[in-house]
Order: sequence, then C-alpha cells, then structure tokens
Amino acid sequence: MQADVRRQEREQQLIKIALELFATVGYENTKISDIVAKANVSQGTFYWYFKSKEAIALKMLEDGRKKILEAIAIGYRDSKASIQESTISTSHLFEQIFHFAEENPYLIHILLKGVHSQPLLQQKVDEIKSDMETAFANNIQRAKELGMLNQSMEPKMQAVFIMSLLEGVLSRWLFTERSENHPFAEKSLQEIIEKTVHFEFFGIFGV
Repeated sequence: MQADVRRQEREQQLIKIALELFATVGYENTKISDIVAKANVSQGTFYWYFKSKEAIALKMLEDGRKKILEAIAIGYRDSKASIQESTISTSHLFEQIFHFAEENPYLIHILLKGVHSQPLLQQKVDEIKSDMETAFANNIQRAKELGMLNQSMEPKMQAVFIMSLLEGVLSRWLFTERSENHPFAEKSLQEIIEKTVHFEFFGIFGV
C-alpha cells in the first residue's frame, strides 16, 4: 500500500513539474532531462512512469479533463429550482472552476494557449474544450427540460457563449498584468465569480 502511494506521489510530482515547464518555457523547449533534473530523479525513473514526453503531456491533460468535467457536472439538476436557487448553484459551479484554475494555472494556460506545434496534443486540448462545451449544454438542456428556461433556448449555442465568457475571464484574470486601471485590479476572486455568474444569468434568464 505504501509503495502504491509513493508511486502515485512520484507520478504526480513528475506531472506537476512537466506541466509547469510546458506552460512557462514551452513544450518544444522542455526536455525530459529538464523534468528529471527539477524532480531530482534519474531518466530511468521517468521512463518507469511515462514512455515519452508526449505521454506525460497526454496524461496531465486527461487528468485535468476529468476534474474540470466533474466541476461542471455540479450544475446538472435533478429537480426544478427557482432562479434564486439556480443562481446559488451556478455560483458554486463557477467557484469550483475558478478555484481549480487558481490551483492549476499551468494547465489552464495550456488549455487557453494550446499546443499548436503538436497535432496530437492540440487535438486533446480541442477535445477537452469540446467536452466542456457539451457538459454546459447538457446542464442547460436539463434546465430546459425541467421548465426552468424558455423552450426556444438553444443549449448548444448558449454553451458556446458560456465557454467564450469563461475563457475570456480566466485569461484576463490569470495572465494579464493588473495595472491600476485593470478591471480586476481591486476585485476579489469572489467578486469576479459573482459578476461572471450575473452576466451568464442575464444571457440565460434575462435577469
């Protein structure tokens, strides 16, 4: 049991270091030797866990995909709710996503910027975004089925708008230098979440 825990910890250590290097210096500029040097392990140890640099990149993206989709799934409703209850629920959903982004800025950086030099990795990034969009659309479709939304609402189109909103806000929140004139300069994370949720609800409910 302890050996399994140690293996998992080592694997996560390598993923965390690789992710940081991919995001800060670029995938192409990162060598396996850079990863193992920062982890203070041998290259043999790396290859015990991953067959290649591409393999560790795919693993980190898949782990991130699962966690993000778990956060979005919080918004899937079992029963009809009032607009006030929906606002609270959506606030919780966005809190999960923003806190995940805050704790995993390097992963979010890769998802937002892409890995265009590597077709297989870029395909995975695109799939993650598509999966997120589908998850949002499923949430909206469910709310529509429960009679919470106008039947003319188009869940897939609305999901595109939500993803665009989320990508834009996360990008400016995480990666833009905040001068005194920056819109987020004096805003707490909670205030940013509340304003994002309000904007979303204006689009979905018209409130």
